[in-house]
Amino acid sequence: APGGIVMSRYTKGLRAPMGAVLVLLTLSACSPTQELILEPELAIPEETAVETEIPTAAVTFIQPTDCTQLLPASSVAELADEGAVLLRGLGSGNPEPIFAEGQTPEELVGGISCLYGPPSQDDSEAESNDSEAESNVSIIVSVAPVDEAVRPQIISDLISQKLNIGQTNDGAATYWIWGDDANVPALHNTLYQDSWYSALIQPGGRSGYEKGAALVVAMRSNTSG
Repeated sequence: APGGIVMSRYTKGLRAPMGAVLVLLTLSACSPTQELILEPELAIPEETAVETEIPTAAVTFIQPTDCTQLLPASSVAELADEGAVLLRGLGSGNPEPIFAEGQTPEELVGGISCLYGPPSQDDSEAESNDSEAESNVSIIVSVAPVDEAVRPQIISDLISQKLNIGQTNDGAATYWIWGDDANVPALHNTLYQDSWYSALIQPGGRSGYEKGAALVVAMRSNTSG
């Protein structure tokens, strides 16, 4: 739900007493009462409230040129530990598209998509193990630049999928679904003003969804400056 909101802090000045009065009164049993003497009032400058702002660094989207620049090394290592390596996408060495029927939605607006899954063997062995491969995790992570020309269409397409809608702590819109461990993959989209991140995980379910959401955070961190 693939930058933050900073509230200005205020400190209120405390109003100091406007003056101090020193009263000297001397009483004597043997002499008349002394005249009351007042010290001059001391002028103390009034403190004023000062507004302070927390400086924030601007977050700029850095578009990766291929899949090797999309995820941080730590995320790639975690996927490898789970048996998923880069199979398709720019930088994978495999020219085959991720979707046989055409480009991914992110690719259609100038982005890239990367498929991670079990490492393939030679062609004959891969064909004989198709059913086994299908039972393993398949992950598609994507990113695309966003501007005012394409943003409305992206939002319209995401809404048409009847996804759940939310928001990240830094103000980005999220469009997501948990999916299940049978037929529906988990999907998490995060849409910033300058970029669109997504992760599609199969099989889905809560654990798959949480993995996808974490990958979106990792992509954002790795492609921001």
